[in-house]
Amino acid sequence: MKTAVFGDYDQEALDRQYDNQRYCPRFREILDEGARLSLQARPLCTSPDVRWGEHRDARLDIYRPPGAGLHPVVVYVHGGAWIGQSKEESAFAAPAFVRDGCMFVALGFPLASQVPFAEMVASVRRGVAWIVRNIAQYGGDPSRIVLIGHSSGSHLVTQCLIHDWKAHGLPTNDFAGAALVSGLGHLEPVRLSYRNKRLHLTPEQVQEFSLLTNEPSGRTPVIVAVAAGDTDEFRRQSREVAQYWRERDLLVDEFLFEGRNHFDVILDLCDRSSVLYRAVMKLARGGVSST
Repeated sequence: MKTAVFGDYDQEALDRQYDNQRYCPRFREILDEGARLSLQARPLCTSPDVRWGEHRDARLDIYRPPGAGLHPVVVYVHGGAWIGQSKEESAFAAPAFVRDGCMFVALGFPLASQVPFAEMVASVRRGVAWIVRNIAQYGGDPSRIVLIGHSSGSHLVTQCLIHDWKAHGLPTNDFAGAALVSGLGHLEPVRLSYRNKRLHLTPEQVQEFSLLTNEPSGRTPVIVAVAAGDTDEFRRQSREVAQYWRERDLLVDEFLFEGRNHFDVILDLCDRSSVLYRAVMKLARGGVSST
């Protein structure tokens, strides 16, 4: 008889739940499409490889729309199981946002395959703090920043939402909005899964870096989205994340996207008519309030 490791899952079943690639045979094709669209968007990049920190991957790419004045800013924090992908593969949505007058920033940061998990989280926070402090010099409005995270990037965005930015000398803990797409609210099942062979999470870090065991530092309105083709565990965690924000009167909308899987759901941001894109644009334009 197999032993339950988390909930009703034994080790093999839990590992399957957190192995998104197993549930999507086309995952490589979809990732390649995102990389292709990002390369196609590269000519729109007005400030490439801007250094925000000392690590070689502490860089970002800025896509500024034409026109005078300060533009709303969309910051994309990529996924990749905390150990993969890069900013170069993360600009697929830039043309859509630039066309609608938004600045798009693809954030690069050191991964958990290069630095300890805690340092990766701290690095993403430092990168976002750099954007808040400096984006006006590039034509972005620091008071209208929307953070978007996909998969592990969604988790990293939550770490910005529970962080006390005032301790870093920033005037507020609030962003214009955040979109959490196919992400996680609690790291305990991750720690107990095969993924921890590379992440090396401790029980103490699970508490420190899980959204559901912490409180938000500000009043940022949040969108939570998940693909119907995500695993049961990812959908469960997404529901818990949505409920977390709902209980704090910060949830703007919760979406379950039929016909999408863990990898292609984020490519909806390339389509200016998609529900996900329009929801993010509403945040960027300041046209929403939490419910």
